[in-house]
Amino acid sequence: MALRVSASDAKNNFGGLLAQVAELGRVDIVKHGRLVAVVLAPRLVEAALSLPAATDPDEAARHLIPPEAARAARMVRAPAGFDEP
Repeated sequence: MALRVSASDAKNNFGGLLAQVAELGRVDIVKHGRLVAVVLAPRLVEAALSLPAATDPDEAARHLIPPEAARAARMVRAPAGFDEP
């Protein structure tokens, strides 16, 4: 479990917050009892980014909305001939 500190304590003691992150790896910042931020040590971020992708990147690309369809969805009224090849 990560250390939880208040937002005002994090602001007033930023140097101490950085030392705690370096030591513990993660510090949660809470405001009015709700989690508002998570500060991670670089080693944890690097470890997370170096994980192999869970899915094939080509598969993810196939599920994207084609750019022309996305543009048409944003338009209130598509110009004449927009969908014609």
